[in-house]
Amino acid sequence: MTGLAFLSSTCPEWTFEQMVDAAAKYGYEGVDLRVEWGHNHGLELESTQDARREARDYATAQNVQIACIAIGARLARATAEERDDAVDQVKRYAELAADLGAPIIRVFGGPIPEGHTMAGLRPATAEALGRAAEAAAPFAVTPCLEVHDQHNDPADVAWIVEQAGSGNTGVVWHPSHHLRLGVSVDDAYALLRPWVRHLHLQDWPKAGLSAPNAGREFIPIGEGDGHLARVFELLERDGFDGYAADEWIIKRNDELDPDVYLPAAARQLQEWRAAARSRHGRQSASA
Repeated sequence: MTGLAFLSSTCPEWTFEQMVDAAAKYGYEGVDLRVEWGHNHGLELESTQDARREARDYATAQNVQIACIAIGARLARATAEERDDAVDQVKRYAELAADLGAPIIRVFGGPIPEGHTMAGLRPATAEALGRAAEAAAPFAVTPCLEVHDQHNDPADVAWIVEQAGSGNTGVVWHPSHHLRLGVSVDDAYALLRPWVRHLHLQDWPKAGLSAPNAGREFIPIGEGDGHLARVFELLERDGFDGYAADEWIIKRNDELDPDVYLPAAARQLQEWRAAARSRHGRQSASA
């Protein structure tokens, strides 16, 4: 069953304990930690071993999984030295993730550097992802490339992950980003399916590409076009056992109280998941 989670970007002022308590209270099974942004969860590279152990134990006691450590490493860099730095960043965060019991690190391709093209840089990006995957493997942590920014075409993301040459990599599927290109949920999933390990979710305006600010601003879970219901249908059909995490960014939308937003989003996510599971169950019984 698809687990539900939320990122610390939905509640940047909360402590880690507040995040875990809210997840347990509102019906989420996991939390994602966005590091490097100064969030009040406080779990960063400089965290002590005691702090890491205490956080993991606290989450375990509440039956909440630390599902993903979301880092800002960008692998599509212009120079070999920059890509080496990104690989080293993944390795350092893999140790943090392992200490916290998080199986996945989210990484970016990032914007294409000036003077380069996607087609020209994809091989170097794939090679860097492969090295990052091997560096993280001893920690039993998998770096996953997010469908994001200029790496929002599922065909590019699938090519990079496949060419990385490592079984220890995957994709963080963020459907709203490829909707900006007019790529449907079904078409994207057909390309990404073998590598989807985790999801980041934001909703998409009902007016789609004709909406004001389409392609630049997303909307809270449950206020959009319903494409996320199809996402859950595909995941539940295939028996996906990872997490789908709400990635609303409160700091850009200060009028939203996480204690109001998160339970409302959880109810909608649970509704989509339950409907998908029910349909899949009926189909299986009649097969």
